[in-house]
Amino acid sequence: MPATTYTAAAEIQGRRFTCKRCLRVYPYPKDQGAPVRCECGWWYTNRGGRMLEEFRPRIGGARAIGPEQAAEPAPAHH
Repeated sequence: MPATTYTAAAEIQGRRFTCKRCLRVYPYPKDQGAPVRCECGWWYTNRGGRMLEEFRPRIGGARAIGPEQAAEPAPAHH
């Protein structure tokens, strides 16, 4: 049996959210719920019906405090 390398996401039911930058489509984020983390690096969070946008690069993009705190930098190589 050949390996499965890609499985399409299930069809989105209900309201949809489209990333303004890359036009990927996601389920609309719930108010005060988890953010939509787009593959292009933008995060969208629904706060009271207002969509907050934040760019977080994949490398070094975690927040400095809180649950997404980044690990300490690796020691310098000499």
